[in-house]
Amino acid sequence: MAKGNSADKVARAAKAGASGATSENRRLGFPVAMACVVILGILLVGWSRSNREATSAPRVGDHWHSAYDIYNCAESESSLESREYRGGWRSKFIIERDPNGIHTHGDGLIHIHPFNSLASGNDAKIGQFVEAYGGFITDSAIKLDTGEVIEEGFECEGKPAVLKVARFDVQNKDREPQVYTENLKDVQFLKNLEAFTIAFVPEDYTPPPPRPERFTYLETVDPRALLSDSPLLELPATDTTG
Repeated sequence: MAKGNSADKVARAAKAGASGATSENRRLGFPVAMACVVILGILLVGWSRSNREATSAPRVGDHWHSAYDIYNCAESESSLESREYRGGWRSKFIIERDPNGIHTHGDGLIHIHPFNSLASGNDAKIGQFVEAYGGFITDSAIKLDTGEVIEEGFECEGKPAVLKVARFDVQNKDREPQVYTENLKDVQFLKNLEAFTIAFVPEDYTPPPPRPERFTYLETVDPRALLSDSPLLELPATDTTG
């Protein structure tokens, strides 16, 4: 009889132990499952975001044009107060090396024609254009295609000059420009027919729009006539004096 009672106790203990283990597994399983759901959600959000960025304009095969100009107030022959901006303009870039599809033809225009995802969507930026010819742009300096580096630290009319990038809307010239003083290499190309001035001006001055001839050429250029599908373009036989 004692043996039977002992056997019953052992069986009940084993059953209770198994039940306790199952309960413990259930308690542990819920947070693990929730953690998996959260991780999966984060991965899906990241994938969705990167997929949107990769497919947002400009896409591979798109061909946008923007005018650009480089202005240095220290070289200006006119007063900044007059807003005439007759001097201080630099020559357009002529080096056309282009690994990813944002380049120039020595024509004063930026050709945004992504060859791959590195120059498309949210990665279509001013930095891509400048770096393509071997230059760079920071929040205080720019390296031109000639190798010259222009850096803050000088004055214009007794005021410290700072580096700015101004975005103008070619299709709405009455719109005030967007002016950037930080993260300049990350300024994005947002649509076809924009204009940009990279300028050294005093902090309280707005960079001038590119010179009129840049807009004239932008309005007449025919993208079908331009060789823009080669990662390494030929140097142009064109006037590079302005």
